[in-house]
Amino acid sequence: MIASPVAIVVDADLAELRKTEQALEHVGFVVMSAGSFAQAKALLVSITPEIVIADIKLEAFNGLHLAALCAVWRPATPFIATHSVYDTVLEADAKRLSASYVVKTSTREELTRLAVELLTTTRRGHEVVRRSHRKLAPAPTVVQVAAANAEVVDVSYGGVRLKLQSPPTRQPEEKLPEAFDIVFPEQDFSLRAARIWAAHDSQTGGWLCGADVSRSEAHQLQRWREFVDSVS
Repeated sequence: MIASPVAIVVDADLAELRKTEQALEHVGFVVMSAGSFAQAKALLVSITPEIVIADIKLEAFNGLHLAALCAVWRPATPFIATHSVYDTVLEADAKRLSASYVVKTSTREELTRLAVELLTTTRRGHEVVRRSHRKLAPAPTVVQVAAANAEVVDVSYGGVRLKLQSPPTRQPEEKLPEAFDIVFPEQDFSLRAARIWAAHDSQTGGWLCGADVSRSEAHQLQRWREFVDSVS
């Protein structure tokens, strides 16, 4: 280890959490612990870890919900989902989220080995990490925003740019609230979005809006990632 890497470890079982903490600290990690999905989200907002390790069982949520969130918030950060038993379905789900899947043993030997391996690979730059970048949406991609139709201009894992129609005498902020839902009727899903900026579009007489979608629910973020990936 060339420094003291920070690991976020999430487990609702306190005894299991302590075992993982001790094993990671033994190989040089500084561990930030969370006992719930909500606590883990708060940590992800406040710090930038070099790896995230979360158990599948997190009460109302699970580690894969957090993996979907991290794929948007921290796309370059390795993620390991842990479980008490091996499950082929969960392993496949983890892989779809670019996460690793490990069964927790009493010694945590496989977990710590993989954590060090992922950290080393990331630090040396051998792993190709897909970062969030804008893609032009296929035209027309029509969505429903604040009870009105809008057109998607471009997309990324973390956000979307929309084209909306509005009377020229009205300000965009008067029509669109700070937080709103974007409904994709053809794709049959929706996102929770936050308005970042809005400006009049002199070419169409309407206006443009940039929105952050990264605070949507985990299942929404997963559908959004799939949609963004489908855009060539």
